[in-house]
Amino acid sequence: MYLLDTDVIIWVLRNKKEVIESVSKLKDKDPLAISTITIAEIYMNVFPAEIPTTEEFLYKHIICDVDDLTAKQGGLYWQQYTKNFSSLSLADCLIAATARTNNLTLVSLNTRHFPMKDVKVLNPLEFVK
Repeated sequence: MYLLDTDVIIWVLRNKKEVIESVSKLKDKDPLAISTITIAEIYMNVFPAEIPTTEEFLYKHIICDVDDLTAKQGGLYWQQYTKNFSSLSLADCLIAATARTNNLTLVSLNTRHFPMKDVKVLNPLEFVK
């Protein structure tokens, strides 16, 4: 199963053809999931007129909550990686932890945001090639 990162969802919602095609191919292969952290990031910048389309996309996929194990792993990632990756956000750590604790492949256009060696990360544009 695949966990979609925030950037992938943003480009799908903006109708970026290559991203839509690659996400569609991934969905044909395995179910798609979205982290509750990603949902928060999406709503940080959504315009009121975009809410219906956004919700239609988000809620047709599996939603992965951040439980105590995921939160702990996110904190450990933060502790382990922020010294060498100063641009790493807590949200990225929690999204990566969501992928790890649920045994999901993280799908992101910003693969450099996820240096965690125990998380499988896939750039969807490379999947299409």
